[in-house]
Amino acid sequence: MQKQHSVVAGVDMGATHIRFCLQTATGETLHCEKQRTAEVIAPGVVAGIAQMISEQIARYEARCRGLVMGFPALVGKDNRTIISTPNLPLQPEEVHDLAGKLEDALGCPVAFSRDVNLQLSYDVVENHLTQQQVLAAYLGTGMGFAVWMNGAPWTGAHGVAGELGHIPQGDMAQTCACGNPGCLETVCSGLALKRWYEQQPRDFALDALFVHAGEAPFVQALLESAARAIATSINLFDPDAVILGGGVMDMQAFPREQLITLIQKYLRRPLPYQAVRFTAASSSAFNGAQGAATLARCRFLSSR
Repeated sequence: MQKQHSVVAGVDMGATHIRFCLQTATGETLHCEKQRTAEVIAPGVVAGIAQMISEQIARYEARCRGLVMGFPALVGKDNRTIISTPNLPLQPEEVHDLAGKLEDALGCPVAFSRDVNLQLSYDVVENHLTQQQVLAAYLGTGMGFAVWMNGAPWTGAHGVAGELGHIPQGDMAQTCACGNPGCLETVCSGLALKRWYEQQPRDFALDALFVHAGEAPFVQALLESAARAIATSINLFDPDAVILGGGVMDMQAFPREQLITLIQKYLRRPLPYQAVRFTAASSSAFNGAQGAATLARCRFLSSR
């Protein structure tokens, strides 16, 4: 009987889409796919994810040696506990012992991560920054932020470091999805842009917002809020490099150079102003899932 070859799985679960990759022990990507989150989890989150992965495992006649799964959520230091999922359509009972339930369904070890740390890991490797101190700001649905320190994502004492989107520098009259008032994401996020866009009829699509309304006061205020928050993090951490990306920054005509100029205006001089470098994030839709699979390979196959 032919021996099954070992693979690992990486899953990046967002509110709208789930992205999934399989990698071999040598890092070759066997398979990537994107499905709608609601469709995958319709039979239940465990059953849906297990079915998605198991179909491809069977197709490649492989054995899955581990799964790393990323969420737009707070993930505990144990890499198994989901603390809060304000941007996911999941109930508390669905995330309770989710790692254990997936392990039973798939027959392999499972670990969780904040999705932004998976994107960070991918970008740091792609840009050869693994030995440097790096900050990453991903302006997408929310304001994602992550820190690379001492060769790995820095997650803090409880696993939840890097919540720049939830510093109290937003609209204090608004309650954030996390439950707190005035978080940065209330004025600086894709959700905030969408709310502004939908306030009145527009003669342009949302994804063309920066083409047609880049000078609008709300849009300029969003850029100012992002710049102040990112500059504050640079002044606090003194990084070698800052990675800028996310779905909003990937939109047509996003004023990236203007944002960098605004950030620089608030940097401490002479340092870190003179030394910090700005780098564009990779924009492939599968970076998070690829990063998850790479982490799974390092975690679960490195000793084999």
